[in-house]
Amino acid sequence: MTAPETAPAPAQAPDPAPDTLKVSVVIPTYNTGPTVLTGLRALRGQTLPRDEFEVIYVDDGSTDDTADILERELDGERNMRVIRIENSGWPGRPRNIGTEAARGEYVHYVDDDDWLAPEALERLHARARETDADVVIGRMAGHGRGAPRAVFDKPLARASLRENTSLLGSMTVHKLFRRAFLREKELRFAEGKVRLEDHIFMLRAYLLTDRVSTVHDYTCYHWVRHSNGQHNISYQRIDPVPYVDSIRRVLAVLDAPETRVPSGRLRNRLLANWYGYKGLRRLTGRGLLIQPAEHRYAWFDAVGALAADIPEEADAHLPARLRVVSALARHGDRQAWEDFAVFEAGIAHEHQVQSAEWHDGRLTVRCRTRLVHPAFAGAPVEPVSFVRHGKGYRWELPASVTAVPGVAEAADFTEDVSGGKARGLLHHAEGGTALAVKGTHRFTAVPLGEPATGADRHEGLLGRVARRLRGTAGPGAGSRTGAPERFALRYETEFTVDPATADQGGPLAPGTWHVKTQTSSCGWITAPKLRGLRVEGPQEPDEYREFEEPRDETESRDEATERRTGDGEDRTDAGAGQSLSSSPSASASA
Repeated sequence: MTAPETAPAPAQAPDPAPDTLKVSVVIPTYNTGPTVLTGLRALRGQTLPRDEFEVIYVDDGSTDDTADILERELDGERNMRVIRIENSGWPGRPRNIGTEAARGEYVHYVDDDDWLAPEALERLHARARETDADVVIGRMAGHGRGAPRAVFDKPLARASLRENTSLLGSMTVHKLFRRAFLREKELRFAEGKVRLEDHIFMLRAYLLTDRVSTVHDYTCYHWVRHSNGQHNISYQRIDPVPYVDSIRRVLAVLDAPETRVPSGRLRNRLLANWYGYKGLRRLTGRGLLIQPAEHRYAWFDAVGALAADIPEEADAHLPARLRVVSALARHGDRQAWEDFAVFEAGIAHEHQVQSAEWHDGRLTVRCRTRLVHPAFAGAPVEPVSFVRHGKGYRWELPASVTAVPGVAEAADFTEDVSGGKARGLLHHAEGGTALAVKGTHRFTAVPLGEPATGADRHEGLLGRVARRLRGTAGPGAGSRTGAPERFALRYETEFTVDPATADQGGPLAPGTWHVKTQTSSCGWITAPKLRGLRVEGPQEPDEYREFEEPRDETESRDEATERRTGDGEDRTDAGAGQSLSSSPSASASA
């Protein structure tokens, strides 16, 4: 039952008239405490006039003083209010209630510990009116988490998911929606404790319109992740069975009469998106291996049951690494799956800077990367090995894994190898924005029969033990034994940073921009900072001083999002020990 709204104190000016309200900002809150004031300050600092937007906080039965803090702060605010409701335990009901109370032409959903940049509402509304959009996605920055980036590489106007699957890179609801569109299409959030409620809502929204636009050249939304998740309504340990049931609820949208997607390439692409990135990825990674066996097996059984419902044709749309996981899940062999999980845990790209030079105010970087197994038990880093078969490449896996039906075919990485990408990125230390940098890249297959160099020369006993555990042979084994020739993958990229044009043709924002290189191949994505490489802006603006970036790395409510849509985790600083040139300030080099 909804409690009465807090009555606003008398204001000198009348409340905004409904027909003048451009945007209603809806914010669910729960036990946020004083942190909620960060977002409130950002809303008070919007360039959109106060009488043209409203803010509706819906407190989900906080047990602390969150609602009291807001009511004290909003006393006398004619465009902001608080609605208290009984605890529902999830963001869906508060958002629905806030939407029902909204009076603006558009609705923007914001989480209680996130914040909007000063021009966000003004720019989003202008873009919506310019393109007659039902949905506008503002560029996002991540703080303590990755944020969608690829969807902002270029402007989108009147886009449709049925024609532009890049929209899958942004499945949270932190967007601007035409309120009439929400009403006419009966778009509501699932209520109760439903995982992936954002995805259920957004997939329906995307399939019900062909008018999705972006603000690609200004960071509108700052997405925050706290270390313990205490500020997130739905932060709890994830139970495999209900979570997989939520994946099924997302996929059920594809069969609903008003959003039906017929059999074919698009449907398989959409099935693979959630089956792969929300299901199969739960069966990989170091985090899985440290869980109790009972919990690991529960995930394997739950995802295996989901695999039985997914047509095998959808596997063609998975990255190569996850195709192998799918074959194991479909077969149901726990032991082979655990062997694989140990074998592939920690695989990442190892980056090395070849050169970094400033010339005429622009920084040119050449970088090389390779897929490697991490150091293990004192043994050195080891390249991930591929066996050539015909004109293709097959991932070299332990015998117990390749013996599982379907795995050998899934381990054909030929298309994924040649389709891998490496490119430059800039990451704003103060503001969190990530920008792609145009450049060139190429792929090379390096024979492992070449003489060992560096650490490989001194691998010793521990290295040989680690290699046996990984199920691989040593360097040059193929040439000595007559076995199939083995290769490592190497990607090279060269890119130039021009501070005067690096942000979608405009200058970089003031502050420090770290230079990264992002490599994506075969299902592994990494984007480490390149030590010593940065572009310094002329000064730190007040908006970034006020909203400091949280420094935490723990995953929260929907922790897998950044793995698929963001820049990848900064596992380590590459290029340690190298002497790299120090960058001049942006003002000096522009």
